Amino acid sequence: MPEKKKNWADALTGFMEKLAPVFDQPILASIRDGFVALMPLIIIGAIPLVLLQFPLCFEDVGECYLESRLPGNVVDSLWTLFDICFGLFSLYLAISVSYALARRRGLDPLMPVFFSVFSYIFVATPGLLGGEAQYLDGTGLFTSIVISVITVEVFNFFTKKGFTVKMPDGVPPAIAAAFAALIPGAVIAFGWWIIRFLLGFDLADGLFKVLSAVVPAASTYAAAAIAETIHAFLWTLGIHGDLTIGIALQPVWQANFLANAEAVAAGLKPTAIYTEQFRSFVVPGGSGATLPLAIYFIRSKSERLRRVGWLGIWPGIFNINEPITFGAPVIFNPILAIPFILITFLNTTVAYLATQVGLVNPTYIPAPWTLPSPILMFLETGYDWRAIILALITEFVIPGIIWYPAFKAWEKEVLTKEEAAVKK
Repeated sequence: MPEKKKNWADALTGFMEKLAPVFDQPILASIRDGFVALMPLIIIGAIPLVLLQFPLCFEDVGECYLESRLPGNVVDSLWTLFDICFGLFSLYLAISVSYALARRRGLDPLMPVFFSVFSYIFVATPGLLGGEAQYLDGTGLFTSIVISVITVEVFNFFTKKGFTVKMPDGVPPAIAAAFAALIPGAVIAFGWWIIRFLLGFDLADGLFKVLSAVVPAASTYAAAAIAETIHAFLWTLGIHGDLTIGIALQPVWQANFLANAEAVAAGLKPTAIYTEQFRSFVVPGGSGATLPLAIYFIRSKSERLRRVGWLGIWPGIFNINEPITFGAPVIFNPILAIPFILITFLNTTVAYLATQVGLVNPTYIPAPWTLPSPILMFLETGYDWRAIILALITEFVIPGIIWYPAFKAWEKEVLTKEEAAVKK
């Protein structure tokens, strides 16, 4: 009997199942987790921006911000808090990435983290003690990631192969662990010494040049539109699109965000558009901007769709839309998957162009992503009231128009199935 031909959904499912291990690869997953772990630090470091940039009038002049009304020592101390959080960001990233990767490799994280921090300072900013700090802020992101990954992988290799100093039984565990790290640590330290000083290879400078070329290329409208369209497409296959594209783009988003925040702190205008915060314009109410669809569902003639709508509308207000994505479902459902992807593309286009022509400020303040989108974007753009209007457009106007015919088509199909089930 001839084998049944696979439909497009089965074919894509098989392809993505083969690709799925890539997204869960320990190094890539650890980089992603390393960035996620720093979110509290990013939010805390942004509090001085929230306070000092609070508008007291509608003119864009220094006297219109709260900073101009506060005592100088208070302002300086708040900027110090900002500088410590963002000025050492790459160093913090070395800690979080090495910790996540060490845990995934089954290592006690203390020594791998210790040697990752040591290696990063040794390679990227060896003149630190002499007052010549380099690549500690967002300029060292790629260097931080590369050094952390290599250091942990070398440490893991020597540990797993047994190339360690083994202490007799009865020695306290802390002392045994310290001596066990001696050989891997020495290899790591002198390995970086050979690369950085004997060979004269400035890894940090080289990667900074790469970053300087990659970030602008990955921040264009075309790059953003392609990335966000892929993110939406992956969701329609049941794969977490945000986490997947974040593995590759998180360094770009963070570099742009840090550049914006540091520009504002220096009294300049933010210019980078494609940040992680910008994405809240793209996915208001959750990926695919499904809040209007939930509203349509609660007025549906189908009892099942009404239930899904009521389950989805409340979390959707706070940008959580899994009840709609999986309950409607959008997954492997061309009727809803196509508008899901189209809305994401249109939202990216409208938000990017609006920011590019100056209709709204670029984002430079992180805020909890579960805030309702208009409030979230008002905060993330530095209290730009125009961001509220743009957020309403990308959350309700564009999706509301696109989702309606798709809703009617899906409702008709669901009602047909429900009627057939009743007749049986």
